[in-house]
Amino acid sequence: MQTTSTGEPTGGEPEAQTHPDPSSQPLDLRLLPAALVAWVAALTAIYSAAEVSLRLGAVLGAVGVVSAAVLWLLPRASSAALWGTAVQSVLCLVIGACVMISAGMTQHRQESTGWAEAVESDIPVQLTLRVSTDPQPLVSPGPHGEESSGIRTQAVVTHARLGAEQQPQRIGSDVVLFDRGDEPAELVAGRRYRLTATLSPARSGDQAAALVTPFGDHEPQSLPEDSWTQVTSLFNSVRSATTQAAGVAAGDGSALLPGIVLGDRSQQGPELTESMRVAGLSHMTVVSGTHTSLVMGALLGLLRCSRAPRWMIPPVLIVGLVLYVLLVQPAPSVIRAAVMGSIGALAVFAGRGRASSALLCSCVIILLLYNPWYASNAAMQLSAAATAGIVAVGHRLKLIFDRWMPAVLAGPLALAVSAQLFVTPVLLPIAEGITLYSIPANILAGPLLPFAAVPGTLAAVLIGAMPWVSTGLLWVAGFPAAGIAAIGTWVSELPQALAPWPEGWQGWAMAGLYVAAALVLCWPIVQARRPRRGELSILGVAAGMLAGVILPAGTLFAAGPAEQWRFALCDVGQGDMLVVRTAERAGIVVDAGEDPQPAEQCLQRLGIDTVEVLMVTHEHHDHYGGAPGVAQAADIEQIIYSATAGWGPREVIAELDADFSEIPERRGQVGDRQVYGGPYPAAWSIWAAADYHPSANDNSLVTLFEIWDEKGPADAVGSANDPLRLLALGDLEEDAAQILLHAESLPKHVDVLKVAHHGAANGGTQILQDLQPPVALIGVGEDNSYGHPTPGIIDALGQWGSAVYRTDLHGTVVFSLSAEGRLEAETLN
Repeated sequence: MQTTSTGEPTGGEPEAQTHPDPSSQPLDLRLLPAALVAWVAALTAIYSAAEVSLRLGAVLGAVGVVSAAVLWLLPRASSAALWGTAVQSVLCLVIGACVMISAGMTQHRQESTGWAEAVESDIPVQLTLRVSTDPQPLVSPGPHGEESSGIRTQAVVTHARLGAEQQPQRIGSDVVLFDRGDEPAELVAGRRYRLTATLSPARSGDQAAALVTPFGDHEPQSLPEDSWTQVTSLFNSVRSATTQAAGVAAGDGSALLPGIVLGDRSQQGPELTESMRVAGLSHMTVVSGTHTSLVMGALLGLLRCSRAPRWMIPPVLIVGLVLYVLLVQPAPSVIRAAVMGSIGALAVFAGRGRASSALLCSCVIILLLYNPWYASNAAMQLSAAATAGIVAVGHRLKLIFDRWMPAVLAGPLALAVSAQLFVTPVLLPIAEGITLYSIPANILAGPLLPFAAVPGTLAAVLIGAMPWVSTGLLWVAGFPAAGIAAIGTWVSELPQALAPWPEGWQGWAMAGLYVAAALVLCWPIVQARRPRRGELSILGVAAGMLAGVILPAGTLFAAGPAEQWRFALCDVGQGDMLVVRTAERAGIVVDAGEDPQPAEQCLQRLGIDTVEVLMVTHEHHDHYGGAPGVAQAADIEQIIYSATAGWGPREVIAELDADFSEIPERRGQVGDRQVYGGPYPAAWSIWAAADYHPSANDNSLVTLFEIWDEKGPADAVGSANDPLRLLALGDLEEDAAQILLHAESLPKHVDVLKVAHHGAANGGTQILQDLQPPVALIGVGEDNSYGHPTPGIIDALGQWGSAVYRTDLHGTVVFSLSAEGRLEAETLN
């Protein structure tokens, strides 16, 4: 090539043009402050009254407008950075004002129409609503161990006839509809219904303004189809046909495919659902941003392979996104996931990280302007965090993975790792624990997801025109879906698969370590450069911190009860064991089951090393056989018992190779009482302790425990004025219980009842009817040969609305008194 004396090219071969790699450009974070302000403003508004939201919004708006006018009139500052900061501040003020005004106007509309007042009242109202999602089976929160015969679904109340108004008023409020009838109505997503219902308020800050329950025998009545119903009916038929055709898939693939492709979990059994949750893979069976990213990425790849003009790509992608949302049902969570997932697809598959970061901030602002209640929604928080991770490091991780594996694996793996890295600190405060193997599980299952989601979605598109092709595609997609199910089942069975996360300052400190280590690890990736030699040691320390936070958390903080627990029902198999706390590491134990090991383990998990009283209710082995385990775990100060005349526990326990000779014992007497002070105040009193009944069960020790919190609200159950009352019946049978009831020798009111004889039929239901306990405890072995508890006992408790906790279904259950005076339960599995 010829050159001039100055070195400029004069001819010959053209000089190669170099284009900067979009992924190497820094992220555009100019809208990040505005997005953060929008989020804070939304959270402030939704937890405030309408008047407060509107006034704050007006103040922020006025300040923003005045500031903008001043900037417009004044000459531009010489410093570009200073000018940019000023513009950012004005933008933040204006956006914050708009978000607060949006929330305030919604709240004001609900108040002005009378909707807010109707939600707070018990008066039935007539509603017109549109169902948003497929109904889901309703699981009763009280734990009878079975799903109740009801449904739950999301809906939008379009009109309501409130108060004395003759004409329905336009409402436009999100609600959750429950139908707990024996034969719940067959509701269809997209259809409109009219019903008379009672309303109750949802939790403060929830997107759903109310919980709706049909009043009496009033069932929802379907209304004539409108244009939107016709559109959704078309897509519902596609969903039904796809779900039915997915039955050809192998193994658990037939259960997972509808969830992966359509977000329909109705085919999944409870065991598979729980396995996926514990393994950290449940997000794969609902429509999330990841699914949208994969589908949009596949569509983008198809357009590129077909050499479609660049101007055609955006409108085709938008149309495809809209059709996909309609297919998986346009609930608010789906719309949100679709928006976030599209941004993720743009970042990973198109390498537009800089544009994607600006789009992410813009979408957050738009979504919060549209619905400020998204800010408190955990799904929104997770979507934003996952998308932020994909935008920040997803494409660069893909480039790194491309060096070691095929591109078809690198992309999904980059999606899984980058998303999981950012969602973990968001999950920690809201999850029951940390899914210890979620990252390895997602790394294993992530590459399988596109081979299930993309062919499955294509099958749904073709199900009407070419059903035989769709069936073949679903059969193929079933193998990776079955693989995902197998990974979820295997991972969920690993030790500490769902590890507890420490509460209090320890939890926050470890979360801080996680964030710091993740930032250090991600920084070189974001900068798109190799770490310098000096930084390698820092990265090594960060990686160690990250592993140290995630992996040992479950072993350092073994699953234990809440710090302020007050009593516990121990899982000791087919037997009874109840622990009432009296001090930091001390308590009273009522019975000990039949096996020493479970009794010992329960006390160890509860942190009890002193048993002030071991109460043995009667002489059956399933109540005292575990006593050696109690002695192994703690020091026993005394034994109080009841039994048939001539029987004493100390000699019998000695036959179990346990030396109880130094432990004082005495027979309990009616009227015996003991009070314990300190931070865990409690008292016990004996109400029955016979020795003359022919049946040993009827000689059971019957003890009433009173438990209170000096700091609790004065008018709440569990306060010093109104202690929580727990009655332990031993194995008392029906005839003896009747005698005590007629003699008024039992308390007239209790808050918690330890049901007699493991829920056996001979315990009778009269005592349940007389006491009507809000909470019932049953110590019973899983799949026991006695048929305990019997359906009659469970039905009777259900009739009185008792929340039933059973050790065969829930394991060990601990109970605590909240600061508001509520009784809270926690299972230790």
